[in-house]
Amino acid sequence: MLRINPVRFVSIVLVLFLAAPAWCETGPGETAEAGLQPLTLDAAIRTGLKESPLVASASHDVSASIQGHRAALGQLLPQVNSYAGYRRQSDPSAVVPIKQFGGTPPVFSRDKYAYGLVMKIPLFEGGRNWSRLAAAEIAETISKEALHVTRQELVANITNLFNRVLYLEKLTESQQKTLDALRKAEADAGVRLNVGRIAPVELMRIRTQVASQEQALVTAREETVRSRQLLAQVMGREPSWLPQVKGSLVEPSEDRLEITSSPDTSLRPDIRKAMQEVKLAETAVREATGYHLPSVDLVGDYGRRAGSGFDGDEEVWQGGVEVSFNIFSGGTVEARVRQARARLLAAKERLRHARLNALAQIDNAISDLRESENRYRVAMTSLATAKETWRIEELKYRTGAGTVTDSLLAQSAWFQAEADTLGALYRYHVARVGYLLALGVIDEDYQE
Repeated sequence: MLRINPVRFVSIVLVLFLAAPAWCETGPGETAEAGLQPLTLDAAIRTGLKESPLVASASHDVSASIQGHRAALGQLLPQVNSYAGYRRQSDPSAVVPIKQFGGTPPVFSRDKYAYGLVMKIPLFEGGRNWSRLAAAEIAETISKEALHVTRQELVANITNLFNRVLYLEKLTESQQKTLDALRKAEADAGVRLNVGRIAPVELMRIRTQVASQEQALVTAREETVRSRQLLAQVMGREPSWLPQVKGSLVEPSEDRLEITSSPDTSLRPDIRKAMQEVKLAETAVREATGYHLPSVDLVGDYGRRAGSGFDGDEEVWQGGVEVSFNIFSGGTVEARVRQARARLLAAKERLRHARLNALAQIDNAISDLRESENRYRVAMTSLATAKETWRIEELKYRTGAGTVTDSLLAQSAWFQAEADTLGALYRYHVARVGYLLALGVIDEDYQE
């Protein structure tokens, strides 16, 4: 009989329990699961690309376009169909035609059965089938570029929301410090009021400032929760998931972002998509023009036919070449050609507009980036000034040379400067994301 040492068994279970969290950690390049550990930006983006319904929908569109390409390719191959039929006629007719005079008399029947195979090989279609194949291939490329656009927009949205959560968490910490300092000032003012050092109205002012700061703290916390819910939704998770994040917003001086002087708009997937749409319109013109040309098909039919009770069952076959040529269509063909040409001109104008829009977006993104970087430098200077001003006013207040109002105003200005600095840093990162999105390179690390 196997005996188990209770002490050893408990020790093994305890070791496995303590080691379990390490097994669940998310490694580099993996997505993070709820409740395991805070998300990094990289893990959040990879989770979104994997689980976002928008990306999944665009991916299915790509799969559909691939099948459309294969269907167009199949139209160039021989088409073989089977058939079977039964007819009952009002009067008997010959099942097998008369083949020679004086031979076996034909079989007559009101019932007729037929079955066999029909083959058709397109020899010449005026280039229409090849145009459809080219159009299907271009449509596949367009759907892939549309997927690329969706992926880039998702990466930008996740990055902005992730950075917003980081900003709001820092802002909440700053608001909490502000509240703690005000409560300390409130307690100190209470002591001074008891000994007659300050007037009651000064304590009332401090309490009003405390209440206002408490409201600001509640607002920052609730805004953080809403941002986390929105981040979960964009990533393809339930809003109740409330992802935790980890990381920090890099200061502009530490950022290695390089601003290009000659941007290449061809890197943008929306530009490439518009270029493919022009090619698709050109293909439609060729297809429509092909209806002016004849169609030549190699056809064949092999089967059997019989009468009532399958009497006169006989093998039948035929083969040949069919040529069809449209003589008059009421102007339909020419109207289709003009329609296709008009759509080609429209596609070219959309491409031109997309290029102009891309250049404007890049210029605006560069301007926003420079402006936000300068705003952050100004905010840092204002923060240092406000902090020193509060230190002087607080020293005056404690030595009796100043009032509590001046100290509170200076302190409020200091904390507001801290909030403005955090906001300026966040806006810099929003501008950074906008610049990378405008260049079309924001997802270059996630092309796999």
